[in-house]
Amino acid sequence: MKKLLSALLTGGLFVSSASALPMVNGEISAGFIKQDIDGWVQYEGDKIDVDDDLNMGTENSFFLRAKLEHPIPLLPNIKLQYTKMRFEGDGTVSKDYKFGFITITASDRVKSKLELDHYDVVLFYNLPFINATQVFDAEVGLNVRIIDFYVWVRDETRNQEDEKSLVVPIPMLHGALTTKLPLIPVSLLVEASGIAYQGNHYYDIAGEIRYKPFRNLVADLFIGVGYKYEKIKIDDVDDTSADIKIKQPYFQVGLSF
Repeated sequence: MKKLLSALLTGGLFVSSASALPMVNGEISAGFIKQDIDGWVQYEGDKIDVDDDLNMGTENSFFLRAKLEHPIPLLPNIKLQYTKMRFEGDGTVSKDYKFGFITITASDRVKSKLELDHYDVVLFYNLPFINATQVFDAEVGLNVRIIDFYVWVRDETRNQEDEKSLVVPIPMLHGALTTKLPLIPVSLLVEASGIAYQGNHYYDIAGEIRYKPFRNLVADLFIGVGYKYEKIKIDDVDDTSADIKIKQPYFQVGLSF
């Protein structure tokens, strides 16, 4: 909680400073997100279903975002985001499987953790020929997402455990489209990033409805409700494979300037 309050305070100072600069736009926000995971992971052994074999389900988490647009030619705009993504499981398994250097037997009690924290750095350009319509705000660019991956499995019955961690930087194409009707306090946002190569792929798609209850201030308050879908497939990266889908309804509150 202290880290979250510190981040919001820093963001508030960032908005105050940036809003004083001419032709500089941006936003900061913090959100609550519900993450429902499905799929499998594999580390030097068998494919392990995160629901059936690890008893993982839905977790509540949060994210922080910041965005800055400036008028300097050729220099890209920037978006930053951190998303906490951590799952835990505890239960009796129904089949035998191998994870790393341990073997799980049916009816054993197993505890587990899976972490997929996201760190996003998005460099993007606005598309002036679309933005000039005064109806849409469009952007394209590159999203470098760093995933802090960690999986831990412990067999409580046999008192054995193993774990695997790696940091994976994933460059993805990025695009976003937002409605911007000046007299209407509601806007729609669609945002997507993705890449596919050599049997690996990663897609991240989000849609959001935003409402601005207070406008024409130095920094406008906005409230957003949206839905985010992620699918990641990695094939034998450092002896680790995974095919995971994450469904994520979310709610956020922020300031735009």
